[in-house]
Amino acid sequence: MNTMLERKRQYEADCEAAVKAGRKKEAIICAARAAELAFKLAERTDGAIAQRYVEDAEGWLEIGEKLKAKGLKTGGSGQRTEAGGQKSEEDKKIQVSSFKSQVSPEDDSSEGSEWLIGEKPNMTFDKICGMVDAKEAIMQMVVYPLKQPEKSQALGLNPGGGVLLYGPPGNGKTLLGKAIAGELDCPFFYASGAQIRSKWHGESEQRLSKLLKSAQACQVAVLFLDEVEGLLPKRGGNSQVDNRIVTQFLADVGGFSESKNTLLILGATNKPWDIDEAVFRTGRFDEKIYISPPDHPARHGILQMEIKGVNMEAGFDAAHWAERLDGYSGSDIVGIMKSAKRISLGRAIREDADAVLKVEDVEGALNKIPSSITDRMLKEYEKFREQRFS
Repeated sequence: MNTMLERKRQYEADCEAAVKAGRKKEAIICAARAAELAFKLAERTDGAIAQRYVEDAEGWLEIGEKLKAKGLKTGGSGQRTEAGGQKSEEDKKIQVSSFKSQVSPEDDSSEGSEWLIGEKPNMTFDKICGMVDAKEAIMQMVVYPLKQPEKSQALGLNPGGGVLLYGPPGNGKTLLGKAIAGELDCPFFYASGAQIRSKWHGESEQRLSKLLKSAQACQVAVLFLDEVEGLLPKRGGNSQVDNRIVTQFLADVGGFSESKNTLLILGATNKPWDIDEAVFRTGRFDEKIYISPPDHPARHGILQMEIKGVNMEAGFDAAHWAERLDGYSGSDIVGIMKSAKRISLGRAIREDADAVLKVEDVEGALNKIPSSITDRMLKEYEKFREQRFS
């Protein structure tokens, strides 16, 4: 996806350059290709991220249509002129800045705003099963200080900071980030390491810096960095890009302590041991929270959510299945229940009968889908938890 995203951005840049030079045909082609890649990216993502790609694609299609309707010359001075050599008012409207504003409502100067999720998350802590310790740690770090400022100030505590959420995949790290933004009712910025990194020299650091500064400009904001091990890997290898990105992150985040605004930076990773250790020092990701596989109450809660409103066979015991699913991730459990529902649907269609989810369907799905979490994986996380960083 990273290569596709880079190609999309290159077509966008080429379109802007072609508009400035008056190369109408080239600009139209580049806008169309940028839109095509945005639609493909939407197909490969989910939720609000996918919706933003769709909106981006529609914006570039609209740009292409407006270019077709205008009388730009191909080449020459780059602008159509009226009699007397003056630019027409219509031409003045075909500036690149106006095109970009149609794709995104934010001002061009706020380049980090491309990472802002337009709709504030409607997720809150009470909608997430389990994660009791993680929720309380986050509440103490940012929610309580913001909602009870007098008590926090009496103890010399300031809200915000950096938190690393780590653990096996599929256990709700991203969901927790959205819930935090929902609890605070604040802007939520999302980016993955792959989205920020670029093959162009110096661009990765610039994009990271713009993202951090855009989030920090908000009075209160949550910045969620997914797959952070790909963004801030251990330095010292052959990659100069890695070294520069980590250095840029340390410099930018280190300066946030002087700001009056509140920024909570959440990093999510399945491989915390691959992250540069300097990132864990005070003032960066100094708080590390292990997001474990769901315990019995959490598994029971996930199952209850999955069967809510479902036509179930009498006698389905969610507590029993929560016990059976010990060692499975949250996404594993959701996947098993979806598979069971498909089995039920297939039977109902074959037999021309009512669709009823039966215990045998869940049993059949469980036999097909193994846990994505291994004992070796859990031992690696335990080893990391015991590490101390100076």
